[in-house]
Amino acid sequence: MEAAALLFSLKDNINKIIGAFNSKLETRTMPYNVSIPLEVDMLAGVLRLHGLNFTSATTGAKRLEDFQQWFLQHEDQAMEVMHHVLEDKRAYIKTPQGTVLQKEMLIRRLEFFNETAHTLMVMMQQQQLKSPKHHIYPYLN
Repeated sequence: MEAAALLFSLKDNINKIIGAFNSKLETRTMPYNVSIPLEVDMLAGVLRLHGLNFTSATTGAKRLEDFQQWFLQHEDQAMEVMHHVLEDKRAYIKTPQGTVLQKEMLIRRLEFFNETAHTLMVMMQQQQLKSPKHHIYPYLN
């Protein structure tokens, strides 16, 4: 998906992810409690370079709800910053793993939220259709 389309659908993707977590969908066996806070922090790192400061002490996937509330309050500024980052082909960000293009860092975060929303929506549809479980976990019964 093109970066502009990913940026345009970010708010919707965040809503879908939070909606899935607030549903009856079973996500205990999924890595989202680890991956979502990391991805939110990396996205916040890109925004922080341009003067927008998001911080949250919330652990697990609930951090996305904190980010959603912050994003709704600062949506215009955040979208402007992200649009600017996508247009700038030479800006870098230093990470513990090395130096990365800000544009690439942002695109990877947008892709993560898009793919996570898609995966969770498919899982919810399968659950609504009463699809059989592929793996039987004893503690889910």
